[in-house]
Amino acid sequence: MTARVPAIVLGGTGYVAGELLRLLAAHPYLDLAAVASDSQPDEPVAQFFRHLQPVLPHLRFVGHDEVVEYVTANPVTAVLSAAPHGVSAAMIDKLLTAAEQAGTRPRVVDISADFRYTTGGAYEAVYKHGHGAPNRVAEFTCAVPEHLNALHTPHVAHPGCFATAILLASVPLLSLGLVEPRLFVTGITGSTGSGRQPTAGTHHPQRHSDLYAYNALAHRHSPRSPRWHRPPPASRRSSASCPTPARSRAASTSPCRPWRAYR
Repeated sequence: MTARVPAIVLGGTGYVAGELLRLLAAHPYLDLAAVASDSQPDEPVAQFFRHLQPVLPHLRFVGHDEVVEYVTANPVTAVLSAAPHGVSAAMIDKLLTAAEQAGTRPRVVDISADFRYTTGGAYEAVYKHGHGAPNRVAEFTCAVPEHLNALHTPHVAHPGCFATAILLASVPLLSLGLVEPRLFVTGITGSTGSGRQPTAGTHHPQRHSDLYAYNALAHRHSPRSPRWHRPPPASRRSSASCPTPARSRAASTSPCRPWRAYR
């Protein structure tokens, strides 16, 4: 790839958006063109993300309608949605519908849960509300890039924090036959995992350096991943440890080999 592609971030004020902006600021192939937020139009992006002030000093939020106009005016764009579950799907549907009518080709990566399931009904069974764009579900593949040899849909859904941690830890070992196909997963998330708005159970001063389980055996991520307890100590990361019985051939394998194959 030689030509740089303009990139747009939807739902631009949350923690996930902050991570996307940090990565896009130094991306070799993507140019950050706009950050959308209907709640903070024309406000400086650095006001929400002080650590990005040196690299994004002049960037301001735009409304989502302005983003739609940008996508319909440019032949190719990368759209990364950091909008919340239940909001992202309708927002993406509006953008893609406008692009189809204009004959442009945006490519979407959705970070929310809206396109992680194979049907709108499966999503509704877990999240207890209607899907915002059930006719778009088939246009998304849910996977991490390291495990996807070819993409057969125009858009991608991110598997989510715990599913990603579990997949990155277990797929290399399982695919090379180095372990038995039985995983025992302990997932741990930080206080930012529940978003920017603090509540009694997610506020950082209460969760910091603490460890507790919630929704054990009934968590909404369970349909996508093995069962786990989800306790949170650190502020910024989700991690998963996956102890599993090793097969005899694993003794002669370099510990780094499985993960080198999936870099």
